[in-house]
Amino acid sequence: MLNSVEAGRRLMLRAAVYPLAAVVVLALAFLFMGPKYALGALVSGVAVVAGGGLAAWVALGGGVQAAGSAMVRLLMAFLLKTVLIVAVLVLGFVWWRLPPLALLAAIPVALMFQVLALARR
Repeated sequence: MLNSVEAGRRLMLRAAVYPLAAVVVLALAFLFMGPKYALGALVSGVAVVAGGGLAAWVALGGGVQAAGSAMVRLLMAFLLKTVLIVAVLVLGFVWWRLPPLALLAAIPVALMFQVLALARR
């Protein structure tokens, strides 16, 4: 196995585990405000992590391609991640009636730790 392939796998695992751990800590903090707050933080945080996994699968799953095709895959990955997060937010607000503070607080936390995980060497 190539080292670069293994390094990429480790990086993707870190990009999923770090934000998930941060969201769990945030949900535990919101547990002091009530279980619905903790659930709201978990739901939107997991949506960000799942969106990141979906985006990575779409963007990087096509193998070697021309520049135009690669750009389209990157754009589709971004759009799918955004649609997934917005859909979960709408479900959380409208259907499940979760607190907006918890739903919205988990998104920047998960995204920040996702970027930090990718930037760490």
